Amino acid sequence: MAQRHEFGVIAPQHALPADVDTKRIGADRKSPSKIADLLPMHRLLRPALFAAAALSFPAAAQTPPTQGWPANRAPPAPAQSLPTPPAAAAPSAPAPSPAPAGNAAIPLPVWFSEIDTEKKGEVSRPDFLKYRMKTFVELDTDKDGKLTIDEFLKVAEPPFTPEGPHVAPLEERRARARTEFQNLDTNRDGFVERGEAEALVHAEFNQYDMDRDNKVTEPEVRLVMQSTLRREEQARREEQARRRQGLVALNEFIDMQLRSADQLDKNNDGKVSQQEYTTLAGPADGPQARGLPPFDLRRQIAMRKFAEIDTNKDHFLDRVELTAFAVNQFLHMDLNKDRFLNEEEFKKAGEAEQNKVRAIIQALQPAQQPRPAPAHARPPAPAPAQPQGLAPGLPQGTR
Repeated sequence: MAQRHEFGVIAPQHALPADVDTKRIGADRKSPSKIADLLPMHRLLRPALFAAAALSFPAAAQTPPTQGWPANRAPPAPAQSLPTPPAAAAPSAPAPSPAPAGNAAIPLPVWFSEIDTEKKGEVSRPDFLKYRMKTFVELDTDKDGKLTIDEFLKVAEPPFTPEGPHVAPLEERRARARTEFQNLDTNRDGFVERGEAEALVHAEFNQYDMDRDNKVTEPEVRLVMQSTLRREEQARREEQARRRQGLVALNEFIDMQLRSADQLDKNNDGKVSQQEYTTLAGPADGPQARGLPPFDLRRQIAMRKFAEIDTNKDHFLDRVELTAFAVNQFLHMDLNKDRFLNEEEFKKAGEAEQNKVRAIIQALQPAQQPRPAPAHARPPAPAPAQPQGLAPGLPQGTR
């Protein structure tokens, strides 16, 4: 629940972790899926995968299904609200857990118990005003009935705001306090007068006093709290939906794989045969086969993938095997273990798949033996050199 301190600044609480529906695994093979074409199985082994120059992964790894992929990180720690004077208090309630179900009691805010010391089950307007104005009185050091900016900024410091690991830095707290000061100074005279602070306290009290009898009872407070909890629960769910935009959950991933397998199942027997699976290798010849490795090589790669999925080795892929393969693939792709697949995870899985196919192609293609260099004609042997300085046929030492 959002936490509102006494001067009205709301600090959101930690969002609850997103729930993932892992029960549905796509048993209905004809059920529609909103992103059924995001990651079809045939794209994991389409003919383009066999192109040596540019191997591609599913379109999901290249183009996000929605604008603005989420960062897929945990929400940042909420800013610490300033425990400022009760003057500008909006409904000051503790940060409860999600709205209780059924007839469970709605928790009362702390201020109600602290004011209703006699346990009468009600709080009067004067008592509420006195309680809320305590901080104002403490900040008004010169007791002139108004707060200067310097006096007001003390609310960002201890003891009004204790230091802690999850508390915003002092300068940030002071900046927020300056903004609150401007909001409270309705007549723009550079002061927060007591009347300006009390006006906001009365406005808060009126939110709880539904029958306008100048008393706030437990049922009234619980009703307001219940309405607030419901609104914040709805806001939390909407925030979770926004965070999940563009992400693929496990059940969606399985659905997409099964729907793509259904497209291969031409005889509608609920299984994919080797012959049906071989269509992923692409055409054997024709214009569409240009630029691709030989068909036999592509078929061998398809059969390797088939054998990887066919765990019972009956030469058919049933829905149990396809589901198990999809789950295993999802777990390997989910690098941050948040139970969703994001754009970066698709991209890395695509790169890994490309490297794997390239390695298979290199292993299956016969190594080309280098041709021997052509022998060059040898130059004729030079004639023996004649002795220099001697006439031919004459013995050495004669002229």
